[in-house]
Amino acid sequence: MKIRNGFVTNSSSTSFLISLKNEWKKETFMSAIGAIGKSPMNQIFEELFEAVDNQKKEIHKSMEEMGESVLSVSEFLDEKGFDSETIELVEKLMADGRIIYYGELESDAEKSSEVYFCSRSFVISEDDIYFNGSIGGW
Repeated sequence: MKIRNGFVTNSSSTSFLISLKNEWKKETFMSAIGAIGKSPMNQIFEELFEAVDNQKKEIHKSMEEMGESVLSVSEFLDEKGFDSETIELVEKLMADGRIIYYGELESDAEKSSEVYFCSRSFVISEDDIYFNGSIGGW
């Protein structure tokens, strides 16, 4: 039996959906999220891009790897806790030919920016980007 004194935490994760209107690459993400030009704050978004890039998978691939490929995308998202408005928007984006990626940000990640965004609920819905991190395990 292990006994730990001091600060004890449980790790958690936040599911995310992301879609860029244009090609998936760092420059496109940074521009779509509004982190353009030189700024000390851009490091946070560069680290966020790296975390998302490492964790994201095209939604059908994610479903397949989770053993849930028999579900429709809408059933999968419903099962993951996304609301009907999100599901409708994702279906519209897919109908418009957009690639939807699914992944999770981790609270025990090495980079503080991933930890920060994991502990926040957020939705960015613009022409160039759809980024939904509203489903958290906190």
